[in-house]
Amino acid sequence: MSILVHRLLLILLLLQACPTWSQEASVAAETVGLAPSRLANISSFMRQHVDDKKIGGAVVLIARHGKIAYLENFGQADTGTPMKKDTIFRIASMTKPIVSVAVLQLVEDGRILLSDPVSKYIPEFSNQKVIEVLPNGGYRLVPVKREVTIHDLLRHTAGLPYRFVTDWYPDDPLFRKLNQYYGEADIDLGLLPTDETAGDMVKRLARLPLSSQPGEAFAYGHGPDVLGYLIEIVSGVPLDKYLQTRIFEPLQMKDSYFFLPDEKVGRLSALWETDWNGKLDKMPEGVKKAGNFVFSPEYPYKGGKRFFSGAAGLVSTAQDYFRFCQMLLNHGQLDGKRLLSRKTVELMTDTNHIDNLSADFLHSKGWKFGLGVAIEADRGTDVDAGTVGTYEWAGIFSTRFSVDPKEEKITILLTQTHPFAHHVDLWDKLLNLSNAALAD
Repeated sequence: MSILVHRLLLILLLLQACPTWSQEASVAAETVGLAPSRLANISSFMRQHVDDKKIGGAVVLIARHGKIAYLENFGQADTGTPMKKDTIFRIASMTKPIVSVAVLQLVEDGRILLSDPVSKYIPEFSNQKVIEVLPNGGYRLVPVKREVTIHDLLRHTAGLPYRFVTDWYPDDPLFRKLNQYYGEADIDLGLLPTDETAGDMVKRLARLPLSSQPGEAFAYGHGPDVLGYLIEIVSGVPLDKYLQTRIFEPLQMKDSYFFLPDEKVGRLSALWETDWNGKLDKMPEGVKKAGNFVFSPEYPYKGGKRFFSGAAGLVSTAQDYFRFCQMLLNHGQLDGKRLLSRKTVELMTDTNHIDNLSADFLHSKGWKFGLGVAIEADRGTDVDAGTVGTYEWAGIFSTRFSVDPKEEKITILLTQTHPFAHHVDLWDKLLNLSNAALAD
């Protein structure tokens, strides 16, 4: 065999061995209007958080005009294992925008309408009741004024808050009663190794009273879990297969799953528990309880692997999630593959769907809500928000993304830190640094 053939074979082997993130070549920051010296400030900032033992490690990605200008890894993914650019993370509620896209695909396919009552597809949502608190602090159950719709599920106006939200209102009679109902029905996030399906949980959830009349309050919670089950019913395939064929494969998201293949489990970051003051510990396997938030680090690779949580179940990488964000920024298409029309992306990311309802969960009052994402409607004093029209969301294990359509800029932070509240200061400062790097 000639030397030339040997060299060609070697090149092919090296290309095959490259991790998935390397397929998207990074560009010099200045070519997309970002200042390298200011991006370097992000590296110093993140390293300091690792050195101070506030986080175990992280991956940060910043892209502009469709090109990655900054992709860096910091700290460790696990004890003795350095963080890498292709480390896999539990993205939790960053699952919600992906499931929103899946639902909107079914709308574009002519299979469903956003105005459809959920009971049309899941009969358990028929004849629901609402908890109504009485002046004396008691309660009664009253009939719904109208049925919960698919639109309600997408915009969190279905009256299906998470059980852990009740921890924030310990003296509120509504949430005390709701917590009782959820506990008796064993309603959870699907972040535990289990043999049941999301559909099993959704049917139990549908039989419980709602926290508010449909459409009358923003209550962040289980709507996307219901949507995940609805996708299965309408499409006729399990949610993991639907996302794989309709979203992940067209976008070349090769490291995004509900449950990891055995050969990729070693790339999953550990979960870390921090007090934000120098006490950082790797979270051991087993069930972790933080009030009514119950989870396990093991859920992406143990158990029956049948609970596809449309609200919080996916794992992914910075590179994969960039491709999803870039598809939205490109009005529904990437690399010649169209997933949604431009008008549907506008409906999802550029339209306030909650009118004057308060959606300041995770954000200030200047933010509203689209379909699966929060939207900056009034910049106000939020320097970190960047531009009116920016949309974003986060995951409870301290992951977050932001898409600024005006600047054509994407910022992604992936870390695995509990409790979630500690990451907010980190994110706000990181996004300030990301915006400060704009140089054109």
